[in-house]
Amino acid sequence: MTDNHAAWTRRKVVAAGTALLVSSIGAPFVRTSRAAPTTIRYATGGGIGPNEMETIIYLDWMQKNVLKGYGKDYTVDMTFTRGTPEAATLLAAGQADMATLSFAAFATSIVKNVVPGGMSIVSDNYQDGRPGYAQNTFFVLKDSPIKTTQDLKGKKVGINAFGSAVDLALRIKLKKDGIDPRRDLTIVEVGFANQAAAIREKRIDCGILILPFMATEVRKGDLRALFTGGDAFGPYAVIFQVVTNDFLKKNEAAVKSFLADYVTGLHWFYDKANRKKALEITANFTKSSPEVLDSYFMTEHDYYRDRNGCVGAVNIQTPIDAMVKEGLLNQPVKAADYLKLQYLPHPCSA
Repeated sequence: MTDNHAAWTRRKVVAAGTALLVSSIGAPFVRTSRAAPTTIRYATGGGIGPNEMETIIYLDWMQKNVLKGYGKDYTVDMTFTRGTPEAATLLAAGQADMATLSFAAFATSIVKNVVPGGMSIVSDNYQDGRPGYAQNTFFVLKDSPIKTTQDLKGKKVGINAFGSAVDLALRIKLKKDGIDPRRDLTIVEVGFANQAAAIREKRIDCGILILPFMATEVRKGDLRALFTGGDAFGPYAVIFQVVTNDFLKKNEAAVKSFLADYVTGLHWFYDKANRKKALEITANFTKSSPEVLDSYFMTEHDYYRDRNGCVGAVNIQTPIDAMVKEGLLNQPVKAADYLKLQYLPHPCSA
């Protein structure tokens, strides 16, 4: 794995290796080599860097200098996707073992039973709607006549992917305000990195900005916030990490080691003593300005993350229940039934 994003874009198919038995004729004993580390095929949820910490925690420099289990217990074969629905599709097709999923992609996958053997939630990623922290926000041009969601009628709104967390936040907010997202406006897919440009070029009237793009684009002064994900749900878990049950049963030790390194990585990035290096490797990977990163990354201006990877069932349940209430999910899903946080290195409170 390299720090170059381009080198990560698509996974190469790697044949499973066989264990090598090393022996010497005439030797008094036979020595068996250590088993090869387990390859974890990981599908990201559409964000990079500060948006999804798994994309930077497992960079080359982190592997060599911070992570203790990487290369010994496991390695990561990472696929970048456009959004969590695509990550869920890879899980369903047996082409990924772990993934970052939104509450929406997770709940929909559970209801449709698309992942053979099912899946479990094993770690937080980040949460939205937390007072005092960054929130995913829908923006319009500063001089736009759009002042409220009512003004979005007949307009075009950008989201990253249909069925993603931000798509559901948009639809829930609109329905709360008496707007039919199917009839009253047009929702289109635009990559996170291209949302601001699409707003400025008036290809869309309103678009979603997430970190790290939000920090860069808002500084330009020509965009105005319209509403946030928190306005739709209150505090909620946007994305979290899941693993297929079949993979977990066969590779429990590798998953534990992966999660131990994930938490170690989180603590390393939050440690002020490491800030200079943290900004350097994150800026190099995301092609972001170190100055912009320094203004929010791992501060109160960043998303809320539990530093031990814990996530409460209620934070996942709240937006899922909203989906059911609004008819976006045809049956309830009890998030607590799928939480397996015992694989994290530190206990989580109930």
